[in-house]
Amino acid sequence: MEAGYDYLLRPGRLRHRLFKYFGIIIFVFGAILLASGGAYYGYAANARADLDNLNVTLPGAVIGEGKSQATGVGLESSGPSIELSEDLDTPRLSVSAKVLPGMSMLAINTNQLYPGEALSAGSWSNPWSYEPLAYQTRLLLEGFTPIEPGSVAPAGALDAATRLIMPSIGIDSNITELQILNLGESRAYETPDSVVGHIPETANAGEAGSSWFFGHTESLTMGEGSVFFNLRQVPAKLRNDEDVYIITETGETRYLYLVTSSQVVHQDDMALYETGQSTIHLVSCVPRLVYDHRLIVTGELVAQKTES
Repeated sequence: MEAGYDYLLRPGRLRHRLFKYFGIIIFVFGAILLASGGAYYGYAANARADLDNLNVTLPGAVIGEGKSQATGVGLESSGPSIELSEDLDTPRLSVSAKVLPGMSMLAINTNQLYPGEALSAGSWSNPWSYEPLAYQTRLLLEGFTPIEPGSVAPAGALDAATRLIMPSIGIDSNITELQILNLGESRAYETPDSVVGHIPETANAGEAGSSWFFGHTESLTMGEGSVFFNLRQVPAKLRNDEDVYIITETGETRYLYLVTSSQVVHQDDMALYETGQSTIHLVSCVPRLVYDHRLIVTGELVAQKTES
């Protein structure tokens, strides 16, 4: 007779099995989340540990007051000191020696372009068409003349720059002026979308004063590009005594900056500051996939060129 009641017990058994399988799924999903969270925490800690390697300052570099133009918040709590030096005997970078290196024109077909990993993948089918970044840098530096300290245009005298180039790390981007967005209870600058963004309240490129430019290292969720993805290469180049240049284009005139320092600050300590000199500051988020610090690459105005 008991077998005749099996049909009454089946729904309960089915529910029991469903609850069992559901519990197993929840347990496995929770274990995956816990392992992923632990892995990310470990990665973030390791990535932050390497941030000190991004702090590089060349001898004689211009350093700022460390105060925000808008808020007065100092940067002393993170990264290297950024107080103005009172020592007028501090050695300065030699413009004549650093700005205009030898520009001997080397034909591309005289350069050794192999092995293939030295080329970008897009150039493998036609390696002779590939121009190494060092060669592109030489071409872009031709025609610049040093700027005398007293001949720099005052703030507000020049048009906003429309293009920014860092040939040694492959950055070439348009520039847009960032607008202030009204967020109801607060206001903030818009984020640059696949371009370099200039803070319009700061000096224009080529003018006396500090110019501030922002760009994404990468934008995984918003799709706003990765214009400053290679900016993290700058500190290593400075440590290797390589010259790194920033070129801004304003109409028919190009302005040349020589990079003299890089520093990392926490996002909560990030603030714009004025150096008292003609400087440019490029800002992006670090480290990758964490993005809670800001890398600031600073260059000094050293030369200009007017296109004919």
